Amino acid sequence: FVKKMSSMRRSLVNDDHEADCWDVSLTLDSVNEKASLRRYVDEADTHAFHSLETEFVKTKKGDILVAIQGKSENKKSVLLTLHDIGQNHIVAFQSFFCFHQLKPLLDNFIVYHLNFPGQHENAEALPENYVYPTMDEMADMVEEVLQYYNIKKSVCFGIGAGANVFTRLALKKTFNVDCLIAINGVVNACSWVDWSYEKLMSYYLKTKGMTQFSVDYLRYHFFGRNEENYNNDLVSMMVDQLNRIKYPRNLGLFIESHARRTPINISRPVSNQSPMTTLKCGVLLITGDNSPAVDDTVDMNSKLDPTNSTWMKISSASTLVLEEQPNTVVNALIYFLQGYGYVLKLRAPALSVPAIDTPVDGPSAIC
Repeated sequence: FVKKMSSMRRSLVNDDHEADCWDVSLTLDSVNEKASLRRYVDEADTHAFHSLETEFVKTKKGDILVAIQGKSENKKSVLLTLHDIGQNHIVAFQSFFCFHQLKPLLDNFIVYHLNFPGQHENAEALPENYVYPTMDEMADMVEEVLQYYNIKKSVCFGIGAGANVFTRLALKKTFNVDCLIAINGVVNACSWVDWSYEKLMSYYLKTKGMTQFSVDYLRYHFFGRNEENYNNDLVSMMVDQLNRIKYPRNLGLFIESHARRTPINISRPVSNQSPMTTLKCGVLLITGDNSPAVDDTVDMNSKLDPTNSTWMKISSASTLVLEEQPNTVVNALIYFLQGYGYVLKLRAPALSVPAIDTPVDGPSAIC
């Protein structure tokens, strides 16, 4: 496995880069930057994703909606997903998990898409006396989901807040998390500036609904401050999705919990010194060069063991890197997972996709 990881790094990273900072800048050949990945996905596949089998799993801190993608027959590997603030499993993963280039990889997994309490599509209002779980408590809730489905080992795929929860789980339950894929992973506490904005946004969401202030902050959260780099198609889609949230108070409670998160106490191991608290699983840490979380991912990378972690900064992408550079991410996932014994027979697709108005060839995704 170490040889495979080394091979992955050699194939993705320029040899001049230092071992503790793998800056991989890959771009697609012919993507229209003003378009959304959803323009490439077949409508039947998106409908199938909406129709996935779902189940509410009861935990000590509330119910988690789980959507199950794929059949368990002949699939021993498990993939868990968890979304960011302002998202649910459909908003975060539908387009990417219906992307035809990902289908061969998904054929090797059964996928459990998890939703933070009250964040799933058409969620009912959370009770007035409901105390939203902390990030640590959410990790405990995910552990209960693993126990419910009798999952012994998994690959965890999280975005933002979801990556933070999976990182806590990986630190606590070493044997349950074999690999961690973290999009915009963060291990530090919320900065005073972000805490202030998220606290105010939470107040507005709980008392006034979806205000322009909340939309503007979430637009910054996903796309950064430089409007010249905005993908207008994605921005419009995000705003529409936020305005369709039936009970904004649910999101306000989630964001308030996210703002109160505690730092994750991990440190990079140093040779000839006493063992440090660090992640034992393989980690693929991904960010986009236009994402406001780039510095946070660099901080997280500095605290990971360089022998089992890889950091990627993908060019021409923001927080929504799955939508903007899907082929690049698919390639990275295949190389990374092969380093840990998964999908060994797969070959990474070419780093290009058809022009925006050209029909997509290849097998359709089974969702």
